[in-house]
Amino acid sequence: MGSRKPHVAIFPGAGMGHLIPVAELAKRLSGSHGLSLTFITCKWMFSPRLLAAYSENMASSGFDINFIQLPEVEIEGAQHMKPEVCLSKFFEKSKGSVENALRSLVDSASPVSAFITDFFCSTMFDVAAELRIPTYVFFTSAASVLSVLLSLPKIVSEIPISFKDADFPIEVPGTPPIPGRDMPSPLQDRSDEAFYWFQHHSSLLWKVTGFLVNTFEDLEPEAIKALMEGKISKPKDIDRMPSIYPVGPLISSSPLEHNDKLVEDGRADCLKWLDNQPPSSVLFVSFGSGTGLPRAQVTELALGLEASGHRFLWVLRSPSSSFLSIEETELFQLLPEGYQNRTQDQGLVVASWAPQISVLSHPSTGGFLSHCGWNSTLESISYGVPMICWPLFAEQKMNRILLVNEFKVAIAAKMESDEFVRRGEVERTVRELMEEESGMRVRARVRELKEKAVSALEEGGSSYKAMAAAVSEWTANAANSAAT
Repeated sequence: MGSRKPHVAIFPGAGMGHLIPVAELAKRLSGSHGLSLTFITCKWMFSPRLLAAYSENMASSGFDINFIQLPEVEIEGAQHMKPEVCLSKFFEKSKGSVENALRSLVDSASPVSAFITDFFCSTMFDVAAELRIPTYVFFTSAASVLSVLLSLPKIVSEIPISFKDADFPIEVPGTPPIPGRDMPSPLQDRSDEAFYWFQHHSSLLWKVTGFLVNTFEDLEPEAIKALMEGKISKPKDIDRMPSIYPVGPLISSSPLEHNDKLVEDGRADCLKWLDNQPPSSVLFVSFGSGTGLPRAQVTELALGLEASGHRFLWVLRSPSSSFLSIEETELFQLLPEGYQNRTQDQGLVVASWAPQISVLSHPSTGGFLSHCGWNSTLESISYGVPMICWPLFAEQKMNRILLVNEFKVAIAAKMESDEFVRRGEVERTVRELMEEESGMRVRARVRELKEKAVSALEEGGSSYKAMAAAVSEWTANAANSAAT
């Protein structure tokens, strides 16, 4: 009997931070490794227009990728829940629909060789196990964060207090010591429901067959080595460490402009503005798509950028916004009086959104003041842009430790005890990154890692080989299922 083409089902996590890298993973698995893929999605996870844009993009590129849309799910009181709690409850409620979708694929002419899902989707692990489909988690954060989450059950059993009250570092194999307050934000308070869900998902991670991690060997050699060599303490009922496949950096290769004409106009304007600036002279300032800074912090950042004297392109979001656009009129109200007139020859402030890949890859961009989200981190490294770290939530404070102390591609903005950053500190860090010798060292290091990131994904590179090794496992699964 001829060898059967492996067919992989993917149920991604919700939100852009999960969709962008998993879409890139799917394109590489189909385009470079010849797999057939099925995406299982739900309207709640992504806007219908965004999902349509991605599915059209993949279909038109000739990839063998199909989509199954699940029935809509409603979570009562979702607007009052923390994102981690809401996501966890949403995926629990979607379990029956995902099971139906997987059963339909198992019974089809092309059975599933592997099921790829997300950290928050641990409720799906036993569904796949029952159907005898090997499960893999596509981990969209650093390998060091994966080490922490795999170690979490042991850490929690040994440390009886909340991490926010711990005045000592948390030790995890392959990872630098992490001050308690720099552990991921959902883990800070043991009495918080978000803590319960994170601990729940972490305890189930040991049951999967393997992890596809969005990182690469030259970026996190120690963390990857600790994971691969099984240095993380296993729970008593587990006899093997899941396989580890560092397959990154998976970043958007073809950014989709999906936010209507306002955004397209803004895209054109900010790129035209960049075209007129000297090489490596502009600091890009953006805190991701998830949140806006408080008004008082916007003022301090604005005045610090102005005082630095350096050019800047700043994506400004409303303090109340969460994945929503703001109008130009509101943008003027957020900034200090007369600010845009005073800085019109120095900087450009755009409302809500800018095409980040296009900005980071632009020759005029010389630095990135970032919230340290992992996608933004990988994009910045992939385009050789040094960073200023200004973490806000999730695992971003832990990423700051990695960026500054381990990777040496960033400078940290010093925060006061209430996590406020003063205008003088903004000015100091901008000048350090853009002018001083320490900034030059960071710039040289990130350019070195840029070359290594490119090499990792090329045929024969470490990430290409890791992906090929996973595909080889799935091919064997496909052959076995064909034989039975």
